[in-house]
Amino acid sequence: MSLKKRDFSKAAVSKGFIEIKSGNHIFYRFTDSEGRICDRVHTKISHGSASDLSNDLLAKMYKQMKFNSKSDLESFIQCPFTEEMYRKLLRSKDYDV
Repeated sequence: MSLKKRDFSKAAVSKGFIEIKSGNHIFYRFTDSEGRICDRVHTKISHGSASDLSNDLLAKMYKQMKFNSKSDLESFIQCPFTEEMYRKLLRSKDYDV
């Protein structure tokens, strides 16, 4: 199953990330419950022409976003993994979100 950049973007922004466009990339930074940027939780994608997220990119993204597995990231994008579940996961790893 291929995952689309636009689906990731929609899920990320609706679940606490802010989108920052810079040069050839779009950076996603997670915000805490007060709206402050949590610099340790972030990822980026390219503006490039491909609309799908490659398996290699997904493997990098799940680590940057502190998920336990690539399937957790896929679930986050497809929406069964909620923002509250994500915050709980980050808190369990000692991130103050």
